[in-house]
Amino acid sequence: MSNRMIRTEYGYVSGTERSIIEKLSREEKRMHAIIYTKPNCPKCRMTSNLLSRVMPAQTIMADEQDYARFRKQGYKSMPVVTVYKPDGTCDQWCDMRTDKINQYKEA
Repeated sequence: MSNRMIRTEYGYVSGTERSIIEKLSREEKRMHAIIYTKPNCPKCRMTSNLLSRVMPAQTIMADEQDYARFRKQGYKSMPVVTVYKPDGTCDQWCDMRTDKINQYKEA
């Protein structure tokens, strides 16, 4: 699958992200997350563990193309998280954000 950016109802996503989104959307009509991580990152591991308790979450090890894309988007730390909501909107952030994770625990 190509990593070329594709325009979807969620915005621009890579082919890998789109494939994951479509699969999860077919399986579940609820929120799901995609978490880009880097190797040996405790914040990445903790974010993935906490979010996966609340909703289906797919973890992807970021590569150089992903890092470049995130820098262009203004993100300066890992993990980069996107939560896709059933209404077609998404919430995106970077770093260990317990406030954001707790928001979804309460939803």
